[in-house]
Amino acid sequence: MEVTHVEQGTYIKITILYRKNEMECHNEFVEALLNNALLYCTVARWVGKFQQGRVSTSDEQRSGRPLSVSTS
Repeated sequence: MEVTHVEQGTYIKITILYRKNEMECHNEFVEALLNNALLYCTVARWVGKFQQGRVSTSDEQRSGRPLSVSTS
């Protein structure tokens, strides 16, 4: 079963409510998702953002990044 990055972000948000740290959260991802788990540094960054008050689990838009790809 595939779990998207947005879904993993949602799980990170929930683990913050359970007072788990980034290492505990990442270990759970690796146990459940193996090679499809987010990298530890990504989990740590998301944990920090949620602890600072971020509420959205979606990726933020970045300048210069296309929303879609068109090919001819």
